[in-house]
Amino acid sequence: MDKNAIIGTVLICLLMVGYYFFTKPTEEDLQRRAAYLDSLRNVEIQKQQQYIEDSLLAATMTADSSLHTDSTGIEPNEASLMREYGSFYKSAQGEQNFVTLENNRIAVTMSNKGGKPYRVQVKNYQTHYGDSLYLLAGDSTHFGLLLSEIGRSTDEMYFTTTGVVQENEEQKISYRLSASEFSYLEYTYSLKPDSYNLELTITTKGMEKYIRESRYNLLWNSTMNVLEKSKTAESQNTTIVWKYFEDDTETLNARAKDDEKEKLSGQVKWVGFKQHFFSAVLIADDKFERGGEVASKVLTNSDTTMKEFTASLYMPKEQSLGMKFFFGPNHLPVLEEQNVDLESMLDLGWFGFITKYAIVPIFNWLRGFIDNMGLVILLMTIILKAILFPLTCKSYLSTARMRVIKPYVDEINERYPKPEEAMKKQQATMDLYKKVGINPMGGCLPLLIQFPILVAMFRFFPASIELRQESFLWAEDLSTYDSIFEWSTHIPLISSIYGNHISLFTLLMAASMIIVNKINTANTTQIQTPGMPNMNVMMWIMSIMMIFWFNDYSAGLSYYYLLANVITMLQTVLIRNLVNDEKILKKLEANKAKASTAPRRKSKFQERLEKMAKEQQKNMRR
Repeated sequence: MDKNAIIGTVLICLLMVGYYFFTKPTEEDLQRRAAYLDSLRNVEIQKQQQYIEDSLLAATMTADSSLHTDSTGIEPNEASLMREYGSFYKSAQGEQNFVTLENNRIAVTMSNKGGKPYRVQVKNYQTHYGDSLYLLAGDSTHFGLLLSEIGRSTDEMYFTTTGVVQENEEQKISYRLSASEFSYLEYTYSLKPDSYNLELTITTKGMEKYIRESRYNLLWNSTMNVLEKSKTAESQNTTIVWKYFEDDTETLNARAKDDEKEKLSGQVKWVGFKQHFFSAVLIADDKFERGGEVASKVLTNSDTTMKEFTASLYMPKEQSLGMKFFFGPNHLPVLEEQNVDLESMLDLGWFGFITKYAIVPIFNWLRGFIDNMGLVILLMTIILKAILFPLTCKSYLSTARMRVIKPYVDEINERYPKPEEAMKKQQATMDLYKKVGINPMGGCLPLLIQFPILVAMFRFFPASIELRQESFLWAEDLSTYDSIFEWSTHIPLISSIYGNHISLFTLLMAASMIIVNKINTANTTQIQTPGMPNMNVMMWIMSIMMIFWFNDYSAGLSYYYLLANVITMLQTVLIRNLVNDEKILKKLEANKAKASTAPRRKSKFQERLEKMAKEQQKNMRR
């Protein structure tokens, strides 16, 4: 290349660079261009709206109502749709079509009407009757944004769809609802493999005219179908649960017999339509705005449905919003995987931490090498009773001390027979306990320590999906009641209190409680306090009441209590054979003799008793 060619090439490059910089639009030019495009869009919207208004006017003024079309070429039915649906009138009618997004865990049936999840099959699970298990209720499921211009929800309208698109292993589908070329709403759903989550992105463009509020109002409604054996038990565990953003989880009363409604007082992270063992949850990527409402309607006229749930949520008015649906089982590990505190939907009671960090690990460890759920519960009961055995021994020894010291207590009772001497009798009894080295609460404290575990197990079994449809002996499903006899005839009072079936595990559990109570009565000194009910009578009443309370409960729970009572009997027999009452009595008498020779110091409790006794005597003299 010669010198002139090089100079020419350089000059051309310099000219191109200079042209670019000198012709580059300024910020003002860009703003004017954006304003021009916006004006074009507004003109297009106004022209479309004016066309609709003119068409409505022409259709209304048409003299011959028998004609199929008016002078504008618009059918009367179309004019009516324009009047009701405004710019969305073309989407007001259509044919409902379905497509399915599917992975190895869920199959989501999508509908172009409303552009929504229509029905969701949770795979690897069945209803009590062996049918495929579906969440959401088809035609009774509603999901959409409220269009304030026409006062209707997008759930009523027919969206256009791109169809299912496969991107690597992820399935996607988009639904669009258009008011004009420049104004539309689009839902984009995606389902990844091995996931219970259906992800959703809501995109809006030019929708300000049709949604005038400062935020979007999202409406979600669905009917809860009966999936389990007992509609009553399932209904009592079916409710709406929601979690406030970076705050606590709250719930409607699942046992309420009337309809319930509650305003959402803060920003919400998720709202869940929870059934006994499965849930449909709407989770915001960020959070829903302050406000909204949840409502539950009890359905009593159907054997296949329980409740109708509604959630009204507010979202920020942004061009793109992300959220996801969770459709899956109420299984603790699965809920924990979501990392949004979904596990708080499980009602584990006050002592849920014991369930989460002690009972569940033991349960899962046993399930790792034992398939039979009945054996798992048996071994778990044995392990828990073995851990608590030292406390059981301590409680029994305290009871034995009280039993052998009973003759001395009877002597004090004979010494102070009058009612007005009750304070002196109590003071003398406490003095006796102190001398012989007995703590009157020694037998109660070990039982109180065991009480949290008792409550935790009471919550664990009904909430455990692991028991669902697991059979053992005559029980076909340990998650619900085991019926050895049923009847369909309504028996006044009995049907409402007891039910229409007989649960054998419940009867055996109640019988074991009676036997345990009888054994404890034989080993316990009964010191009746005036004005207090007889504890033996109370225990007998409790055993009988259990027959009514537990008849509709989980068979796994009744089975666990039966095992616990049987093991308690065996432990009591073992401890009784190891404990010698004569040795205990000799030791107590030695303590008493030692206390009699030692300098006597009154405890603060004794001083208070003496002060109360003196004040009582003064009052009696007056």
